[in-house]
Formats: sequence, C-alpha cells, structure tokens
Amino acid sequence: MGTDGVAGFAREFLDSIDRFGGGALDRFDWAGGLRALGFEMDCGKSLEVLYGIEIHNLDGLRSGIGGIDDAQALGNAVFSLCRYVTHWAMGPGEGDLDWLRVALGRLLELSGGSLGRG
Repeated sequence: MGTDGVAGFAREFLDSIDRFGGGALDRFDWAGGLRALGFEMDCGKSLEVLYGIEIHNLDGLRSGIGGIDDAQALGNAVFSLCRYVTHWAMGPGEGDLDWLRVALGRLLELSGGSLGRG
C-alpha cells in the first residue's frame, strides 16, 4: 500500500463527497480504488478489534480518530461502510457521509497528505 496512492485516493474521494454528497458512492470508483490499494471489506472488524470503534458510530470515530494509526484497519472500515451503504442500506444513513469524511481525512493524514486543496 503506497502512501502516495492512498493520499491521492482519499483526497479524490473526499472531493467527490463534497461535490456529490451521497451520489459520490455511485459516481466514484471507491471499490476499485480501495481494492487496488490493498484494502478489503471486513465489516469493520479490524477497526473494532484494534480501537473499539464500530462503523456507523460517528461519535466514537470522532472521539477516537486521533488514536487511530493503522491505515489498513481504517481503509478496511471505509471499504466496509461504503459496501454497506451501497449494497444493503437504502443509501447513506444519518452520519454515514460525515463518518466517511472523518475516516478519509485521517487516512489522508496517515498517508502524509493534507486536507488543503488548491
């Protein structure tokens, strides 16, 4: 998993969410990008085991985000939430897009990128 690729992916996905909201999950190839970077859908298990944070728990993610230092677990959780929203839910629920923004922002930080756009 190259950090440049992860940073570029996270930045592009964040930009897509900012532009298209929930439609970003239909417009952006998040599955192909995450898979190519070595992430996998694990139903959020690795994030929960390592940090006690469940996908869908926005408050838990916000309070624990600074302690997350395992990019693999975080990327797997992003993959899992996206898969849930697009395959099992009726679209993003309350907080799902914010959860993705927080998680992708941290993934960007962990890969040496920044949220600054320009």
